[in-house]
Amino acid sequence: MSPEEIDDCFEFVRDLVRKCGEVLLEGFKDCGEVTIKTADHDLVTFYDGKIEEILIEGIKEKYPDHKFIAEEDSATKNRENILTSLPSWIIDPIDGTINFVKRLHFVCISVAFVIDRQLNFAFLYNPTLNEFFHARKNQGAFLNGKIISASKKEELRGSLVAHEISLGCVPEFTEAFIERARIFLLKTIGIRAIGSAALTLGYVANGTIDAYNIEHLKPWDIAAGALIIKEAGGVVIDKNGGEINLMKPDIIAAGTMKMAMEIKELLDEIDQKLEKEGKLPRQLFEKRNK
Repeated sequence: MSPEEIDDCFEFVRDLVRKCGEVLLEGFKDCGEVTIKTADHDLVTFYDGKIEEILIEGIKEKYPDHKFIAEEDSATKNRENILTSLPSWIIDPIDGTINFVKRLHFVCISVAFVIDRQLNFAFLYNPTLNEFFHARKNQGAFLNGKIISASKKEELRGSLVAHEISLGCVPEFTEAFIERARIFLLKTIGIRAIGSAALTLGYVANGTIDAYNIEHLKPWDIAAGALIIKEAGGVVIDKNGGEINLMKPDIIAAGTMKMAMEIKELLDEIDQKLEKEGKLPRQLFEKRNK
């Protein structure tokens, strides 16, 4: 795609995301029937599907050759997601569905555009709080049209970090996540868990949260937020300290590399302790020993 075509695409989808925000607000008042997907904490509503359909069908009509990696489409078709060199969209229609169902305001629409397997532009939109994040590659990151910057904190001491302790509801992970939360509490001024990975990444991008660690995610949970953080001057690395795998993300996000590496080293220490005690879940053991 030419730069002019990408500009047109950006503006078209930006307006489409805003339109979907109106649909989200409609469902926020009453989401209707709630369906369990894979587990009690994995929910889906009519509005997840409706917003995803508006996005995919709207983009397909204008760009029929584009590809899609989207949460509800992937779930219903039970297929492996593969990122190709073709122009592709990574979409989460409602990130934070439990919050949406319970009318907690930490929800967002997450859309990222990828060309040649590289993030090109992204949107995070939380219409319940009127927060519209966007970023374009090499053009900075913005919240409601104003440029944003990630935190400059370089150490955990005095920092506010996000740690999604709610993932501990999976019995195999409970002890590991509680231990991580305990250590983070001792080394920071506090931890936050808002129930939306995508929106939390937005808050890292604008410096509200200094750092964030989360694992066992899907590409639609982190794609948009990862670009927004990088364009805000922050860093996003995988748990081993390298480049993130967009399709299998286990990430550490922070305002600075020094902070991110401190968290990596701390997680290594915690996991080694849990491994010796026989409490490290198999999935975490396999990832740590890759």
